[in-house]
Amino acid sequence: MTQVQIKIITLFVVGILLGPAYQLYCVAFSGEVLSTVMLDQKSDRWILNDGSIFRISRGLSYQPLEIPLSPADNDLLIKISCAPAQCGQLNGVTLSLSTGTAFVFHENIKVSSLWPFSTLTMGPISIPYPEKFMLLIESASNTPDSSAFALSIKNNVTSPSHLLLWIGYGLVFLPLILLFKTFRKK
Repeated sequence: MTQVQIKIITLFVVGILLGPAYQLYCVAFSGEVLSTVMLDQKSDRWILNDGSIFRISRGLSYQPLEIPLSPADNDLLIKISCAPAQCGQLNGVTLSLSTGTAFVFHENIKVSSLWPFSTLTMGPISIPYPEKFMLLIESASNTPDSSAFALSIKNNVTSPSHLLLWIGYGLVFLPLILLFKTFRKK
């Protein structure tokens, strides 16, 4: 191996650390788990912790979670885990985090059938003020099914720096091209 090839491989390793490894650390290893819940039933009305009845006007939803949050819990990460065969049932589901009057986070989940994920992550989400928030997952279909999903909420998750990610992924792909050219010349 020549000195140039060794430097190219070093750039590739640095790119792996700044790109995919840094992103994996931010999503999988940073933060602490606030709550983990199994969602296995759909209904159009739910009894909340305070005894009030929460009614879904358009369709069905999984049981809403009431979570007291504050800005100290900022950078929330919401993770939904499912069996790969059941992840397709999450397509079109609406996930929202609200105070009852205003949405802090609202997103429609799109699941690609070409790449069957078993874990979907949303976030990091910033909490603007301390209050009791409600996490609601509304179903796209009005038919009750027996699919079960695990919902996990983590707080204080490290937000990845987009600049570091771009540099990292650039250092992964650029050295591969240069390495291919150096081996091709021989």
